[in-house]
Amino acid sequence: MLVHRLTADDHRLLDAAVLEFRGIAVADHGPFLRDPASIAFVALEREQLVGWVWGLRQRHVGGYSQVQLYEIGVVASMRRRGVGRALLTAFRDLAIREGHRRMWLFTDEDNDPAKALYEATGGRPSAHDDAGYWWQLDGRTENPS
Repeated sequence: MLVHRLTADDHRLLDAAVLEFRGIAVADHGPFLRDPASIAFVALEREQLVGWVWGLRQRHVGGYSQVQLYEIGVVASMRRRGVGRALLTAFRDLAIREGHRRMWLFTDEDNDPAKALYEATGGRPSAHDDAGYWWQLDGRTENPS
């Protein structure tokens, strides 16, 4: 399996991912792909799309930067084979390399497989809500707020 970070030239891959996981066709992904806040990866197995993750870089009012993992998805036939973990890890590792302090996301409260993945990769449940997870990326031990 290959995890590929999308670049401004990856319209075809993003088209395929949005169609697969969102069920919509978008005329032009250029604005998303060129936006410096955008982050996206796809997972490919023998050149076939099997997963994606995307999110955004953010500047926090507390004076640091963070990333929001907005969506992660894996095709049903490839679940429980490490695809989600590989995508989440690629996203998190990019955030660490770029020097962001935190990574966060929301999930459905009853999505136990996702919660297990988030906790297995260092995510901690938010103290502020039942469906949020945080990763402290800079080695600090403070609670996210």
